[in-house]
Amino acid sequence: MRETIKIEGIACEHCVMRVGRAIASVKGVREVDVSLENKEAVVDFEAEKTNLEEIKSAVREAGYEPI
Repeated sequence: MRETIKIEGIACEHCVMRVGRAIASVKGVREVDVSLENKEAVVDFEAEKTNLEEIKSAVREAGYEPI
């Protein structure tokens, strides 16, 4: 499954790396691409192993707000 999550608070490349690491650490995430320009993350994940809410929770724990 592929989802795009808008993320508030991404301001620099450090933010991009931090959000990317947080999302990648969620079990079942296959690939993540975080865009500073678009302030969003495109996430490819296995729906059987995780869900969008778990991914958004990881973003929140990293200090950013998924919209």
